[in-house]
Amino acid sequence: MPMHVKVARAEQIFQWSRDWIMRQVLAEKGPMSTQRLRLEIALKMYGHEMPVRQLTEKTPR
Repeated sequence: MPMHVKVARAEQIFQWSRDWIMRQVLAEKGPMSTQRLRLEIALKMYGHEMPVRQLTEKTPR
């Protein structure tokens, strides 16, 4: 499989994952601003990584 096909497929899977997490967050916490939703998605995906957690804690919600 050519590299550009692999990269395109990985991008599709990553987008699908973010969309799935977005639906989970909205179902659990209800409607919210776009900025807050992005932060919540980042926490779900990368919250175990300390630099990401520090960045999200500095961002106003």
